[in-house]
Amino acid sequence: MCDDGDECTTDECEEDTGCINKEISCDDYDECTDDTCDSLIGCINTYKWCDDDDKCTEDSCDEDTGCVFTPVNCDDYNECTEDSCDSDRGCIYEDVDCDDDDMCTTDSCHYANGCEHEEVICMSDNNCLVNSCDSDKGCTESELSCDDNDACTIDGCDPDTGCTNIERVCNDHNECTVDECFPDSGCHYTYFKCEPENACEYAHCNRETGCYSDPVDCDDYDECTIDTCNPDASGPDEACEYETVDCDDDDECTTDYCCPVLGCKHKDVECEPKSACETASCDPESGCVYEDVDCEDDDKCYEYECDDDIGCLSYLIDCDDGNECTDDSCDPEVGCVNDERDCTGSSKCFEYDCSPEHGCTKTDVHCDDYDVCTDDCCNHDTGCEYTDVDCDDYNECTTEECVSKAGCVYTQVICNDNDACTDDSCSPSEGCTTTPVDCDDDNKCTDDTCDSEYGCSNIFIDCNDYDYCTIDRCFPCSGCSNQPVDCDDYDECTYDHCSRNEGCVYTNVVCDDYNMCTNDVCLSDSGCEYNDVGPCFCDDDNACTEDTCDPTVGCVNINKVCDDSDPCTEDHCDRNHGCIFEPTEC
Repeated sequence: MCDDGDECTTDECEEDTGCINKEISCDDYDECTDDTCDSLIGCINTYKWCDDDDKCTEDSCDEDTGCVFTPVNCDDYNECTEDSCDSDRGCIYEDVDCDDDDMCTTDSCHYANGCEHEEVICMSDNNCLVNSCDSDKGCTESELSCDDNDACTIDGCDPDTGCTNIERVCNDHNECTVDECFPDSGCHYTYFKCEPENACEYAHCNRETGCYSDPVDCDDYDECTIDTCNPDASGPDEACEYETVDCDDDDECTTDYCCPVLGCKHKDVECEPKSACETASCDPESGCVYEDVDCEDDDKCYEYECDDDIGCLSYLIDCDDGNECTDDSCDPEVGCVNDERDCTGSSKCFEYDCSPEHGCTKTDVHCDDYDVCTDDCCNHDTGCEYTDVDCDDYNECTTEECVSKAGCVYTQVICNDNDACTDDSCSPSEGCTTTPVDCDDDNKCTDDTCDSEYGCSNIFIDCNDYDYCTIDRCFPCSGCSNQPVDCDDYDECTYDHCSRNEGCVYTNVVCDDYNMCTNDVCLSDSGCEYNDVGPCFCDDDNACTEDTCDPTVGCVNINKVCDDSDPCTEDHCDRNHGCIFEPTEC
């Protein structure tokens, strides 16, 4: 009998040389596993842990190339932030500075369009006359233009009440879009992301009914784990939790292990450390004894732990206190040190301070004397200075004066031919003149006309092509645009296509390689996988059979032939020990 009791060898006998015990190959040709062999169990293929400790990458594993680290996309699709990534903290978003240093604009930021500078509106006693604003001099009176440069309103003017700007209603009757109106381009319909109620659901959207959810499938097809879903996890990809099945049979003379396909198995034990974090010894009465390795050290700038595969590990602690007003460092004897930063400056035009969120800040000194008849400025050496405003506009069509609360006031000669389709003006040398109004708003999204009573009319055209597979928009420079919808749900287990009448449609992928010796599953991030069931799948716990797996029929258990060709032995087979050859009298 050539059985050496080692599951890592194949045992056979040569007539000339006797027993031969050849080492088996445990290579499963998968770069995502570490392949080893245990003399009691046989081949062990352990999945690698691909983590590069870099929050700027998404970590995964490819069975052909091994660990893959893909850069994270930090674009938050917000034009009001500058996006970057830090390896320790991940994505960072810093506010954009939209200040254009123009006193005639109100500065703000829109997440889709970026910086916006809204024109200051100067009021007039005549409801059809307004003051315009000069960046240096302030308001000047001129004929009122009711165009508010806002594509979200329908503009007109009434001599008694002034301008009318009626809000435009934007509704594409699609429950999967946010319907908005942007002042520069009009109606926009933006697809939004549906959020699940908890981490155990995937959220989708139906254009007629809105958001709905599908449950997360946590079945890992492993009989050695108890599969549950945690609704409080950070997301669906982190919600599944797998608790290892306890295969302990309370027998100190057996090694208990688990086969992913069949569940718990029990073999005779040999005391070996369970991990690099333990030392092993054996007591004849109590069985195997394991003691933890002590990984602690005196350097307070590190945290210590033990990895089951590697052994003792140490990690630098994070001394960032989240306060931009401190300089953060670490002392090996005391640990983290956070010293206060010095933010003082020399200019008398700023007030200096420190914000825990943004660090050192400086705020402009307020030099406004609330008298618009003076120009207010600040000298970095002396502070606030005030100079009288010169209101002379050198225009014979106006009279000038300065009012302390309103500033320069120019009374204009009223030239009005009561025709809303002409521009009436006054020339300093010639007097009143009239020219035809140009109603072209340089916007391909409007139909431009003029009415002698009400003036220019810029009515928005309808770009809806009634095709659920397109996103319908209008661009001022080019007109209507009907761009194809992207139906990719980033799920490798669905076929994605678009129906003109229904929109995005997702059909489940069927994974079947017609091989009885594989477990066929589909994973959302990689698609179909066909995993070998392993040697223990067909094990019938009978030492009198040769157990194999045939791709067509599945498990095959063939009875062993126990014949040593010796007339002086009685040959038979025991299901626990295999072939037995008992000597007889010859």
